[in-house]
Amino acid sequence: MRKFYLIALVILLCGCSKDIDFESMEKNTADEIFAIGKKEMEAENYGDAAKIFEELEKLHPYSHLVADAELLAGDCYYKKGKFDEAISSYEIFVKTHPTHEKVPYAIYMLGLINYEQLAIIERDQESTITAKSYFEELCSRYPESKYVNKAKEKINDLRNHQAGREVYIARYYQDKLNYAAAIGRLNTVIDNYPKTIHAPEAMLRLVECYMAMGLDNEAKSVNKMLQKEHHNSKWAEYARNLLAPKISASHEVKKASILKKK
Repeated sequence: MRKFYLIALVILLCGCSKDIDFESMEKNTADEIFAIGKKEMEAENYGDAAKIFEELEKLHPYSHLVADAELLAGDCYYKKGKFDEAISSYEIFVKTHPTHEKVPYAIYMLGLINYEQLAIIERDQESTITAKSYFEELCSRYPESKYVNKAKEKINDLRNHQAGREVYIARYYQDKLNYAAAIGRLNTVIDNYPKTIHAPEAMLRLVECYMAMGLDNEAKSVNKMLQKEHHNSKWAEYARNLLAPKISASHEVKKASILKKK
């Protein structure tokens, strides 16, 4: 009988993915099933490979290969473009094997999947928040991991994405003349994302909002910060041109006051 199952294993390894008989795997060892899964994965039959790895877990839940099977199932689903299934596999792996040496990789992949599904700025940013959370967890829990540098790069990208979202919403409110709401969003960028590529524009828009509300002193204060931190940016130039008449008028008032005293 054992010879029969080994022959069946060889057929599974050599045959096409359509010929896989999952029922026949009940008599195969965990190592044999794992080999079938690897073979299908190498042949880029990722959907079948993922199912085989999951079958291994069902048939041999106490095998030393279960952890690797869960992780490879996640990899297969990711390569297949089935992101929900991939996330589920990686989450199960992290939850059931918290001390495994490949946990940092699984957390990185959880972040990466969400990162690669970033919504455009105009839409909901749930993927942005989730991806950033996973990458920050990786950096915090496993600072020595080889995935940390990549995670940090993506965190910077995500911060820029979030800042861009805030500026986009602020411009919407500004166009609707809801300056108070716009100012709230713009201050969020300046306070929470000061090093992002969107910070200079946020400052310029803040100057515009303050001027539209007649708050010239506040506008000049923000412009001073903009000129100091981003003097060579186009946003700083726009602000200078925008405030030039106000500054000129202020100088004339001061000059007139001095002449009057004389």
